[in-house]
This record gives sequence, structure tokens and C-alpha cells, in this order.
Amino acid sequence: MPIIWRHLLGQYLKVFAICVIAFVGVLLSTRLDEIAKFATMGAESRIVLLFALYQIPYILPIAIPISCVISSIILFQQLSHTQQLTAMRASGLALRQITFPILFAGAFLSLANFYIVSELATSSHLATRQLENRLKSLNPIVLLNNTHLLAMKGFYVNVMGSSRSGEMASDVIMAMNNRHQGRLNLMAARNIAASTEEITGNDVSLITSSAPKEKNSFDHLVIENIGSFTTPIEDYTKVLKNEGWRLSVDHLKMSLLIVRTREVMKKLAHAKKRDDLQKIRTLQRRANGCFAEISRRLSVACAVFTFTLMGCSFGMGISRHPSKRGVSFVVGLAAMYLASFFMGKSVDHLFIPSTCLYTVPLAITIILSIWNLKRVTKGVE
Repeated sequence: MPIIWRHLLGQYLKVFAICVIAFVGVLLSTRLDEIAKFATMGAESRIVLLFALYQIPYILPIAIPISCVISSIILFQQLSHTQQLTAMRASGLALRQITFPILFAGAFLSLANFYIVSELATSSHLATRQLENRLKSLNPIVLLNNTHLLAMKGFYVNVMGSSRSGEMASDVIMAMNNRHQGRLNLMAARNIAASTEEITGNDVSLITSSAPKEKNSFDHLVIENIGSFTTPIEDYTKVLKNEGWRLSVDHLKMSLLIVRTREVMKKLAHAKKRDDLQKIRTLQRRANGCFAEISRRLSVACAVFTFTLMGCSFGMGISRHPSKRGVSFVVGLAAMYLASFFMGKSVDHLFIPSTCLYTVPLAITIILSIWNLKRVTKGVE
């Protein structure tokens, strides 16, 4: 490896590593509420630490591109201010030779970021959700405060009184789906409390129904009033384990995402043959979500190289009086990409708009960076 390569890569990777660690710490602090909420579910300290570590691969895909642009712009600003860039060009090195090792490192980091966002981040996200659902299934009082998860499991709960997560809830109304009878069961309780071994309740009323023997008859209702009850945690957990848990595209590795996309497209083709409009709309939405997720992962990977190129281009200065115009361009273009990226995630059910939001800012950044490099090559700043 040439000496100039070792010098440039050493400076670039040193700042890059510091920036990644700093951004992981900053972005991890934004998820402290989620970590604290997980800790209140009664998890052991080892599980809480594991939950926190699972957040890191989910943060890295955004932290790496930002770290790349910061490290590359700092490197070339330093080369410009100390006249090292002028000395390199005076010794016969072209700008493409000076920027090549940094862009090569950016391309390698792009591949690494694609692996992180497609493999590590999906696995950590899936493991995080599994930890949460396992604890919520084991602790019914925690589950009562999560209406979204209860809806997935076929329950509706309204806690109208006071509650403490993982300990107790008062004035609870719960509706449960009785799959065997095709009816709903209703339960109202004054107080429900949970320990590590059992669930206890006071002033409980149960309303159950069963289908009539005759077709046009009314349902048979059974109303029970219970002063107090005690149920082992194991019985409660068995009921919840009967309900399934669906994987979203965020939980699938790239190979599995491609398989799901193919399956959805096959089902969509069959639905179009049968002219089932409702199913076509549902499957089209799923297919758009799969394609948008692929575009998102490719965008995050390409952002590393694009941001590195942007930092190299706008970090150079050839005039005697340093200007902050390059930094302004970098901040503006990076903010534009990040804003478009999060907007694209909000419309991931629309393939073309989300893909445009993921890719157009990168294309604009590449064009402007190459244009600025050509100006610097001609001695124009």
C-alpha cells in the first residue's frame, strides 16, 4: 500500500471510528425511554443489557453515513488548511488519485452497511420484539397496558382505573374472542394483580355465550359473579401462546425478504386472474411494502459512498481565504436526504413515491459533488 494511502486512510478511519462511537451513544440515548419501559416489565439486568445491545445494529445504518461525511470533510479541510493538498497536487497527483483511497474505503463501508441493515439490524430487531413479547406474555398486567399487542392476540382491554405496570390494574374491562363458539366473552374486574407465580382478582363478573342449537334462536348467556379468584401464570401464558405473531418486513433478512416478495407477487397474479379487487388491493399494498423495503436498504448502503464523496468534494479548499460554503452544502444535502428518508418510511406502502424519496436526494448529491470536484480541478472555488 502506498504511503499516501496509509496516511489518508489512517486519518479518515480514525475520525470515522470516533464519530461512529459518538453517534451510537447519542442515538442510543434517544431510545432510553424504550429501554426503561422494558426494564419496568420485571426483566433481569442481564436481559435489559441484552435488550440495549440489540438497539446498536438498528442505529448503525444511519450513524455510519453521517460519520463518513464528517470524517471525509474534516480530512480534506485539514489537508487544505495545512497546504498538504496543494503539495500533493504540485507533486503530480491528480484529485482522483488523492480521493481514490477514501472513496474506495467508502465503497467498502457501503457493502458493510448493506450487510448491517439487511442482516444484523433485522436479526436484532426481531430479537428485540421477541424479548418484549415474551415478557408481556408472562406478565399479564404489563400486557393490559399494551392495547396493540392485545389486539394482535385477539383481546380488547380498557383499564379505566389506576394501574402500575407489571403489578396491578383497577376497573378493567376485557373482551376475548371465543374461537370455538364464534362468540365474544366479556370480563369486568374491580382489581387485578400479578406476582411471579399467580394472578389474583377481586369483584369479577364474567359473561359468556354459546351458539344456540336451533338456527334462529337467541344465544345462551351465562353470567358469573366471583368475589375473588387466583390463577397460575402458566395457565394464562398457555392461552396467549395459542395466538400467532406476524413478521414484518423489518424483521426479514434480505434473502427472506426476496422470498416473501416473490410469494406476494405470485398471490397477486392469481388474485388478478380471479378479479378479486379487495384481495388485489391488499396484496398490492404488501408488494409495495416489500419493494420499498428493498429500496430503503439499498439507499442506506449507497448513502455511505455518496456521503463520503460529498465530504471529499465540499471539504476541499483551494483559496487563500477559507470559506464555509462547502460545510453549508454538506449540511443542507445531508438534511435533505435524512428528511426524505424518514418521509419515505412513512409512505412505504407506495412504491414509486417512497423509492423516489430514497434515491433522488442521493442522485442530486452525487451530481453536485462531481460538479464541485470538476470546478476544483479547474481551479475554481
